Amino acid sequence: MREHNGSAEGHAGDPEPWRVCLVDSSGRALGAGMLLGESTVLTCAHVVQAAGEEALSGAHLHVRFVGLDGMPETLASVRPGCWVPPSDDGRGDIALLDLAEAFAHVPGAPLVRLGAVRDRVVHTYGFPAPHRYGVWVNNAELAGPAGAGGEWIQLNSPLPGERVRRGFSGAGVIDKATGAVLGMVVTEYTDERAGLAYLIPVEVIVRHVPDVGRWVGEPPRPSAGPLIVVIGDRDSAVREGFLAQVRRERRGSRRTAERLAAIVDATGKTAGEVAEHVSAGISSGEVVTVLETNPEDVAVAVTGVEDARAPEEVLTDVVRPLVDKGATVLVQFSGPDSPGVRLARRWEAERNARRLDRLALLVDMVEHEEDRTRERAARLGSRTAVPAGSADLRLRLGALRSAGERIEPGRVRRALAATERDAEAARWALVRRYAELDALAARHDELLGRLRGYNAKATDAGLMEDEELAGLYRPAMAALTHRPDEPEVAAGLVERYVRGVRRRLEGV
Repeated sequence: MREHNGSAEGHAGDPEPWRVCLVDSSGRALGAGMLLGESTVLTCAHVVQAAGEEALSGAHLHVRFVGLDGMPETLASVRPGCWVPPSDDGRGDIALLDLAEAFAHVPGAPLVRLGAVRDRVVHTYGFPAPHRYGVWVNNAELAGPAGAGGEWIQLNSPLPGERVRRGFSGAGVIDKATGAVLGMVVTEYTDERAGLAYLIPVEVIVRHVPDVGRWVGEPPRPSAGPLIVVIGDRDSAVREGFLAQVRRERRGSRRTAERLAAIVDATGKTAGEVAEHVSAGISSGEVVTVLETNPEDVAVAVTGVEDARAPEEVLTDVVRPLVDKGATVLVQFSGPDSPGVRLARRWEAERNARRLDRLALLVDMVEHEEDRTRERAARLGSRTAVPAGSADLRLRLGALRSAGERIEPGRVRRALAATERDAEAARWALVRRYAELDALAARHDELLGRLRGYNAKATDAGLMEDEELAGLYRPAMAALTHRPDEPEVAAGLVERYVRGVRRRLEGV
């Protein structure tokens, strides 16, 4: 086993350091997996089985981090209660593994829960022979539900080219537009002339292994920070309240970028001189550190861009690197035809397009949460209305998509931010409502089981004709049957029956 020193440095530019390969004691690649958090890996049960029976205890199962420098390895064992081997029809096939050591600083796979969506473009990384260190499949598409009980989603690989095949099982399926992980590869269609494979969506994984639910969240935010283009006189960025504008752009961030902020006049300066003034205005050592850890804490305003010695170099060599690292950058031009405006506007539009992709996924997730919450409420007989905001969010998304160049990008960006916040709030309201319904259903089932259990005891003791017990049993069962969404109404009635049965049994 190769040791690691606690470092979480990934390969240069690697956005998925959570990718792992499962190998046996001989070094043979068995399949793929995903780090979810520190010392927990998600994979397919059949991948673990391929290492032999001893692998279930961790004796011959290794996990290799292919996205980290040095590709460190560690031993892994199946977590008790989180082992769902494949059934005869292929359902299940999920395992959570406990690693022998923690990788605390490696971000886990960003799982998101949504229904059996179609037409989303995805990519994935697996370990088919002879690719010992893995290979990508890009631009595959989700085709819709498949498999027994509709538990899988069909995955079509583009042909000709690399396709999803043996060695990809356990691999995270990554939404190309947002970087979110939508599911896990489970099997292939063995005809090599067809690029067919299947994945288990996150929703189904959580249903089989509820422990996974703690790692399910929202799609990742775009790593690039906001680029704010201001057209007006040179002092407008200051007069209109630079930091107040940053706070609006970064609403919800930890410190709203007030700690590290600088306003630099680019007039007559080279790109290098503007960069020096940015560093001097903030503290070069601190800005480098914070850009790596909390980029939302960095905000820079660059005024007089068109009067710099080389406006496009200022944008390309100073502004863009700051924005790409996650800082908020405001650039000011005197007029709409100033040098560099077109380039800055294009970057604004590109960033808006990436946020639109994320918003589209968020709206899909809200719709899915509505559907499953309504289904849960209907099964429970709940009369409480389920929040229904997805239709409005879908209309707003459509309006933003159709905005094009007709609407100033800054207005689109602000509308995007507001719609994102509303979508996230709507989703979490539904998640909470589903959890409440789930708790009610669990309490109802608990009381029903208790009532039936004691009724069975009474029957076994020959108390079927006991009129007093019958008089206690009927209202308890009626309350559970007719008001399943209000189990506490029945709780007292159930306990009265239980006490009655106990008294009779003790008397017998």
